Amino acid sequence: MDQKKLFDTLLSACTKGHVAAALDAFEAVNKERADWAPIEGKENNRGPIDVASDPGRALVERVTNAIDAILEAEHDLHGGIPDCRSPREAATTWIGIPERGLYEMSTAERQRVAGRVTITLSPGDGQAARLVDIRDCGVGLTPEEMPQTILSLNESNKIRKHYLSGTYGQGGSSTFAISAYTFIASRRASERRVGFTVVKYLNLPPEEYKTGHYVYLTLEGAVPSIDLPANQFTAGTLVRHFGYDLTGYDQPVGPKSVYGLLNQVLFDPVIPIWLDNQVRQYRRVIKGSRNALNGAVDEGDESRRGPSLDHNVPMFYVSLGDFGMVGFEYWILERPTKEKKRPSAAFVNPSRPIVLTLNGQNHAELAGSIVRTEAQLLYLSQRLVAHVDCNRLAPESKRALFASSREEARRGLVRQMIHDELVRILKSADELTRLNNEARDQGTRERDETAIQEMRREVARLLRIQGITIDQVEGGQARGDRRTPDQPSSPPGPHIRPQPIEVQEPPSYIRILWDEEEPISFYPGQRRYIRIETDANSTYHNPDRPGSSRINIIAQGAVMLKGSTPLRGGRLRAVLDVPEAIMVGANGILRVELSRPGLTALSDQREIVVSEKPPVRPGREQLSLPPFLPHPVAPNEERWTDLGWPEDVATVASSAEMENGTLVIYYSTAYPRYSNQLAKYEQRSAALAESFTKRYEVWLATHSLLYYRDQQEAGAQHQAGEVDEDEVAEVRERKERCRMATLAALFAAREVGLEAVAPSDAEGQDL
Repeated sequence: MDQKKLFDTLLSACTKGHVAAALDAFEAVNKERADWAPIEGKENNRGPIDVASDPGRALVERVTNAIDAILEAEHDLHGGIPDCRSPREAATTWIGIPERGLYEMSTAERQRVAGRVTITLSPGDGQAARLVDIRDCGVGLTPEEMPQTILSLNESNKIRKHYLSGTYGQGGSSTFAISAYTFIASRRASERRVGFTVVKYLNLPPEEYKTGHYVYLTLEGAVPSIDLPANQFTAGTLVRHFGYDLTGYDQPVGPKSVYGLLNQVLFDPVIPIWLDNQVRQYRRVIKGSRNALNGAVDEGDESRRGPSLDHNVPMFYVSLGDFGMVGFEYWILERPTKEKKRPSAAFVNPSRPIVLTLNGQNHAELAGSIVRTEAQLLYLSQRLVAHVDCNRLAPESKRALFASSREEARRGLVRQMIHDELVRILKSADELTRLNNEARDQGTRERDETAIQEMRREVARLLRIQGITIDQVEGGQARGDRRTPDQPSSPPGPHIRPQPIEVQEPPSYIRILWDEEEPISFYPGQRRYIRIETDANSTYHNPDRPGSSRINIIAQGAVMLKGSTPLRGGRLRAVLDVPEAIMVGANGILRVELSRPGLTALSDQREIVVSEKPPVRPGREQLSLPPFLPHPVAPNEERWTDLGWPEDVATVASSAEMENGTLVIYYSTAYPRYSNQLAKYEQRSAALAESFTKRYEVWLATHSLLYYRDQQEAGAQHQAGEVDEDEVAEVRERKERCRMATLAALFAAREVGLEAVAPSDAEGQDL
């Protein structure tokens, strides 16, 4: 078998067996000439290739290389003029992609550009061994270039090319670890020769080597090549993976599909690409979840009008000082239905709906607990998707934040600053508070106030037995539960929708929403979002280009302007910051001006004063009961999904959320230790069942208050948001609450007068 025959066979092969047979035949004919060379020329090359843990994300890295190949071809075509400093700028300047994103293109325009990169998914040897092609019509490679580029590791080919996404020279190689064989063929436009090879894992003698390594086929020490006319293999690169394990992505669409994966990880790609799914018999454009959320619709999309949104705020940027700038935008999807319990799952991982991107690619995701607990938007947690654009961070900040694997963000100061800024943004948004309260009120059950007060007194009695003195029983803010000054404060949460502002042309007013007689107080190092209202339309303010905006926000003296949100419905927010070095007693001015063509300008202003930072509360003092309310939740209720509870009813008993000053204790009506005992009482009498539930709620409330106090005391010793936000922490708390629920059921049953469980049932229980 000669090189041409091997190339043709590999090009038509569909299974691992076809490749193995072809290689055996080729090596048999070319015994003295054919050999296998280690990738990068290193026997120890497993480390950087095996680094990826997710086959889906590894595949996306290969797609990123294909997009880079398109941008490299455009660079050569335009002679590198102008000098583009980012992939987004290159795509806009050389290809004509709209600066704001693919959603501003028509369906036909996206399809035309997408034809330059295609992913083809074929049956192969089954779900765990698919055939996956990635074909680009980009710059291509010569046979001589391939060992130092696509067959290399950690080379510096892209490190000075700001117009490309790749940096480290190893991302795409991670697909080698997930494939049985990888066939690579490439051709430069100016070349007749097509270079090609096959990559595989080669086991080495265990008596000499600890592990094997990855190798590629060579002929007389070089990459094989053949001459082909352009119509048989156009310029660009084909990477074909045989035996690619896509077990976790076996659905046609949605989060567990290749289609969903690509849109989620390529959250905001610089160019669209095609997915040709021959397993599921469809062909669709991949445009990224951000563009879908912004209304881009392509053939095969579920809705021809884009997703239904209850609210959204377009991209705006906030300064982090020397760390650079960060962009934020968010969307609130319509309320869940029985068919779509988690609306955000169509666009992101619903457990981690906050996406951090660099060059449009999802580099990290933050946990939904930020939305649910820290921003106190529990009822929006399955509907909110937030995007954090990190392109404008300073280079050192990017390096500190992102790992080369692009799978997680490093914990540290930069991540903490982004985290805190996001919490401030979400908590200062009146519309989010209103939507959250509206969703909460729709599911709230009326409770007998007398029964609630009786239960509070019983909880107070139990706490006193433990040596905890109670200030009050009727509710109100506890002295020991004051918010630490570093934590972003929650805005007043209107239950009624803020009054609509009727837009006027020309506008007639602009005002700062702060008492005219009171200065705006800051302490050194504090950042606040100050609300502004006007009857001007949204075109009057461009937060990304303040120089072209007719609304001018001026900060003088002790306060600095760090950004602003877009003008939506007559409302915007100014981001103000007082540096740590500013002395107490300093003052300043916040002024807003609205220019009107041919008319006098409108304005408003407030004084800024710098005050002492409020003292952090002591670690322990007399505990006051905050208002609290037990709330039963059944598995078929929408609230179960809002709380992020798992489907397995045996793994979740309760959780507690502070909502507008009330600690709401949600408990599962299906938790076996509770539901089984309740069923026994219901068979005897309704009164016994009711008594059991009330006592069960008392014990859960007591535990939740103690647990809440411990969390507050721990939080006083750390900066805001410096908590373990991973799913691991949630699972740990869930297990603790299950243990307490088991005890609560036991104590409640004994108080009713019956033994909760037979001794045999209690054996083995982890209490």
